Amino acid sequence: MGLHFSNFGAWLGEQVGIHKASITIHRYLSFFLDIEKQWQAIPEYTILLKYFGTPGLRKVLLPMRWMMETGLVVMDAVAKAEDSEQRRVAATLEKFKTGTAQRAILDGYHDQLLTGQKEGKTSWRSIRLAMTPAAALLLQAATKEVCPPDQKMLDAYLGTTPGQRAAVSGFVGYLRDGHKVNITLTPAYDKAKKTKKKRLETELLRLLAENDRSQSEQLQLLAVAMAYFHGVAQKEITAAVMKSAVASTDNAGDTFTINGVDYWLPSEFKRKKNDLALD
Repeated sequence: MGLHFSNFGAWLGEQVGIHKASITIHRYLSFFLDIEKQWQAIPEYTILLKYFGTPGLRKVLLPMRWMMETGLVVMDAVAKAEDSEQRRVAATLEKFKTGTAQRAILDGYHDQLLTGQKEGKTSWRSIRLAMTPAAALLLQAATKEVCPPDQKMLDAYLGTTPGQRAAVSGFVGYLRDGHKVNITLTPAYDKAKKTKKKRLETELLRLLAENDRSQSEQLQLLAVAMAYFHGVAQKEITAAVMKSAVASTDNAGDTFTINGVDYWLPSEFKRKKNDLALD
């Protein structure tokens, strides 16, 4: 190890200059002493990684670079990435104090995920991606003093972070099966559907408030009404279609036949004569 340290010093002098090397090399002495104490020789990269960890090796980048350039160690990118993921998972757990209800729930979920990892069914990256939204949901629920998170908390969380829907699904299942929480992922399309319905309703009320409608506004009103009440795509509604689509009319409203299907609209949407007449 003395020879290794001497060779590293010579390499360092070539990299940063003799003067700078002479006043900085002492920073790395403890690293070489630790290696000598533990293994008496420079071990494989994965062993160094396990002992010092990614943060520890980051502090000795120059010695590690020297070891790799001289072939004393070969970096294992997969092992490095896995170690980083493990540490990020540990940091996620530490967001909650040991002994709290939230930490107990997250520990249980972590243990369940870890079982899958040991069986080769999942990776540390997948564990980290699963635990991140789980911790976020627990934190958000904690601000409302709700533990474990309930349906209201889940819906509120997904309302602000819809991109985490898939990632949080495993935790939702864990809460439901492991903690008997009545919670489920509302189908994604429901939220989009409700948002679209609300937008159509607002547009419909605006158009109905117009006393004097132009031909194009009347057509737009009918198109929005068909979309709101029957789910017919607005792009399918054209003046030509609407002019020829009236199947019957009564005092209560109009029945339209579009693509072989009858749709009825109430009297608020009854057309005035020639409203949709084409020039």
